[in-house]
Amino acid sequence: MKFFNRLLLLLVVLLSFLTVPLVSLAEEDLSVPDDCPCKGSISGMVEAYRSNKVFKMLIDESFKNMRQTPAGYREGGNPWIGKSFADLVPFFVEWCTFLPEAKGSHDNGLKFIEQMDLFAYKNPFAQAAFQTSPGLEVFDRFAWERGNFLNSKDSTKFVPKWLSDPRIEREEYALPDPHAADGGFKSYNEFFARTFKNINKVRPQTMPERDYVISAPTDAIVNTIPAQLVDESDTIPTKGTQKLNIRQLLGESKYWRRFVGGTAMSCILMPNTYHHYHSPVSGKVIETRLLDGALLGMQDFPKFVPPTGNVGYHGASFGAFESYQRGYFIINTGKYGLVGVVPVGLSTVGSVVFEDRFLTAQGPVQVRRGDELGHFLYGGSLVILIFEPGKYKSGAVKVRLGNQIGIFDTDSNE
Repeated sequence: MKFFNRLLLLLVVLLSFLTVPLVSLAEEDLSVPDDCPCKGSISGMVEAYRSNKVFKMLIDESFKNMRQTPAGYREGGNPWIGKSFADLVPFFVEWCTFLPEAKGSHDNGLKFIEQMDLFAYKNPFAQAAFQTSPGLEVFDRFAWERGNFLNSKDSTKFVPKWLSDPRIEREEYALPDPHAADGGFKSYNEFFARTFKNINKVRPQTMPERDYVISAPTDAIVNTIPAQLVDESDTIPTKGTQKLNIRQLLGESKYWRRFVGGTAMSCILMPNTYHHYHSPVSGKVIETRLLDGALLGMQDFPKFVPPTGNVGYHGASFGAFESYQRGYFIINTGKYGLVGVVPVGLSTVGSVVFEDRFLTAQGPVQVRRGDELGHFLYGGSLVILIFEPGKYKSGAVKVRLGNQIGIFDTDSNE
């Protein structure tokens, strides 16, 4: 596993620092407000910094090794340059109750996710800080506590504004109370995981009788992944954008070898879109599994989320997803071979949810193209589709007359 191979080398270096005495933080204000829903995890982070030499060293070295973002990428550049652990605490406090807002043709849903991934930008110390113990457990708890907040009524503050955004297409969704400004949703997550009133009407499958057609698994930005699908269990890659460790991505699935040398494509979900994912092909689901993993630590966020908005574009690095929270479905299509569907929770997302019928199945489950497989709750998400060698050449995405190829910025109509 390439991350842990790299981490092993990193820890060898870190061991030389462990004799350095811990510095007292008594003079720093690291208190967490009593009414903060994430008080437990943030206080745990402070305690880990005070008492765990490795965690403290990783955090301190993270700040010493912050890298500036590419010129013009972000106003002000990397917000962590010149900062310290004392700045991390109020950041997490603010993030805990942050609620995204729709703003014309854009939204700020990735605000804190972007900043946290810039913390890890080309910074192996920062990646290791929250992908190894105790940082891993601290952040897992933070994500759980923030998730509880997003499941509460207090999280619905901006839902009316989202529902007034024409991109949401409010009229297509099943609203608990269609006459209420907030749609009657009891939490932000309930709104985020909203469902269609009639999916066959608003998202009809293209020529459903044609078994050779591959459908988008959800509303998404679709890009091919040029990375070669390989098994790198015994090597340390030097060019992460050119290879994707299929063995690690599928968590040692008994079918992983079938995909070596195959192709893949990414389907990136945006904060304003429908967050359920569906089968892109027809066949039998012969294996499913949920995989625990890291919840943050993307090495090159600016390359994955460029200013153009083409998230996960051709050439972006997908290596981080080999260790992110994720799941997978292996679908046997028969004559077209196996197709892998890998829903991945990006930064902070631990809610890769499967439909119960796949979790409780005692054998293969028949699916038709378009059948729902599961959903995500709030945060960045994507679905990776993988194909056996020679079954699908992952080049330009092909569409038919009338299929959506983009949308106008909604503020151009204001």
